[in-house]
Amino acid sequence: MNLNRFLALFFVLCFSSSVAPLLAENSAKKESPPVSPVESRLIVKQAKYVLPKSRYGKAFRKRIEAETDDDKLPAAPKVDLVLELKNISKEDVMIFPRGALIYPDLTVKGQGVVQPENLRTASGESSSSSIQPTIQPGKTYRLSINSLNPNGGTPWFFWCEPGEYTITATYTVYTGLPPFPLPDNTKPKGKPKKFNVTTPPVKVKVVLEDNAE
Repeated sequence: MNLNRFLALFFVLCFSSSVAPLLAENSAKKESPPVSPVESRLIVKQAKYVLPKSRYGKAFRKRIEAETDDDKLPAAPKVDLVLELKNISKEDVMIFPRGALIYPDLTVKGQGVVQPENLRTASGESSSSSIQPTIQPGKTYRLSINSLNPNGGTPWFFWCEPGEYTITATYTVYTGLPPFPLPDNTKPKGKPKKFNVTTPPVKVKVVLEDNAE
């Protein structure tokens, strides 16, 4: 290898070793998700739930998993939880865009969780209207949850065994959302930002009907 080729190879190796970490760092920065403007958590108002015998065991699991018509599914289990959203940013945070009352999506985990796996029909979320609340910096908003299917429509989570379960909630909040309804002759300013926030899991206990006391 002559001197010129050696110097050229040396230059390429030095350039790669110095530039590659910078490129990786810049790429990581670009891929970092935006920081959420809220802290979210689930508050457990009731920690123990009774499992009726009619919803216990393999027969109920088989019924749910085999059902093809969502209209024939039973109602989702009742719960008593509260979603708390605290605005930790320096700007207003909005929920219920255009007054559409939206509840969080829940995820339930545990040995006795059962879901309908063969549905051929599914109904969407039920709709209702509200104001469009604004959570000011430092303030907190709480939303009650009374079912494992808080948004209505097709229920996706049931439990069929006693034991411990964990529940998490995912919710969408916004910044820069225009007021609703818009004041007369007013146009939205800027582009709203959307953030999906997920709570830490909380634990609840399910007991069989005969052992409820």
